[in-house]
Amino acid sequence: MKIKGILFDLDGTLIDTSNLIVRSFQHTFAQHYGQPLTPPEIYAFFGKPLKDAMEYYGPDKVEALITTYREFNLAHHDQLTTGFAGIAEAIHKLYNAGLLMAIVTSKTKATAIRGLRLFDMAKYFSVVIGHEECRRHKPDPEPVQLALAHIKQAPAECLMVGDSPFDLASARAAGVKTAAVRWTRLDWQDLLAEKPDYVLNTMEDLLDICGINNE
Repeated sequence: MKIKGILFDLDGTLIDTSNLIVRSFQHTFAQHYGQPLTPPEIYAFFGKPLKDAMEYYGPDKVEALITTYREFNLAHHDQLTTGFAGIAEAIHKLYNAGLLMAIVTSKTKATAIRGLRLFDMAKYFSVVIGHEECRRHKPDPEPVQLALAHIKQAPAECLMVGDSPFDLASARAAGVKTAAVRWTRLDWQDLLAEKPDYVLNTMEDLLDICGINNE
């Protein structure tokens, strides 16, 4: 398969926001309920829209929870977001090799772009598909299909890279091959259950798949 386009999840795949997300949830639920959620409770909703988690854990005050979460998250975003080794360099190589790249995320578009800019990567992506641009979200195929339409590539010519079962399920439902990143903080067996076409131990593996390291 000649890969012409790559779709990436953002959080946990290209940038490490796990500490930011956990701290944001803990602050929010401590403030509203006097008791923070545990990390496993929070990890269960990694890769899903924020509203889904709030409806599950705090159905009596969803909008208030979202407001508190976003206020804390935005105030501490740059301080608590870190990078993964080798990511920015690999993205630069993929871009220079002519691959079209898109972000497919369950967070808002503005926050996603802020995270990309923090590591000087926003310039490499043709489009960022955020939560507000879709009626249905991962694991539904709609976000992936929307990204494909923007980069004007067929599903068979693209690859989805993600750290969550929701990323892989969404891509597979859209007819796109998948790559699971080994640096995920989620249960690895849950990702393997989605039968990814590739496993990335590092971003060098992605460069190999795309034939860039051999050029």
